[in-house]
Amino acid sequence: MLFITRIFLLNLMAIPMAFAGTKGLDVKLENLGDSDFYQSPIFKQFTNNFGNYHFDECWQHYGDGVSGIHYLNYGFLRLINGHTIQDIFNFNKEAIQNIRKNLHQPDEHTASEGYHGMYIIYPKNGYLTIMGIGANANTKKGLTGISPVIKGIKLDQTKPKEGAKIFERSLCRVSKPFNIGFGV
Repeated sequence: MLFITRIFLLNLMAIPMAFAGTKGLDVKLENLGDSDFYQSPIFKQFTNNFGNYHFDECWQHYGDGVSGIHYLNYGFLRLINGHTIQDIFNFNKEAIQNIRKNLHQPDEHTASEGYHGMYIIYPKNGYLTIMGIGANANTKKGLTGISPVIKGIKLDQTKPKEGAKIFERSLCRVSKPFNIGFGV
């Protein structure tokens, strides 16, 4: 029995294994622009390639070492209390707080803390504006939990593979605020 235990322990030490993987993001993707974007060739290509982020160094740099998106819930954002698209992109405090409150509501797809963040996209006439809002902020450390707004991203629907890669890279570039308070 002692011999079997030793063999087992030697095998564990000799075989390269990683038990402590990286945590993927549980996020929402909300559209404020063209309602047919989710049926577009670029978005379909993106969902077909969903989960291939570990091949892209962007997630290691902008995504703060996170392996990518684990769960993506997407829909069309309905603004409340008279807020507009510009309120979101101008970082209106009340609008951002409403979004954060909703992100902390757990559902069947998230852990008890809810979503890590929300992508706000505005696809219009072949161009994309995007930003990320993290579920948390840490103002004591100067972390607002809000990404910069990236405007004027060209999405050519006639080249879905290229467009899907550009779209995925855009999601990655605004993901950094999602890590605040989740120990990632």
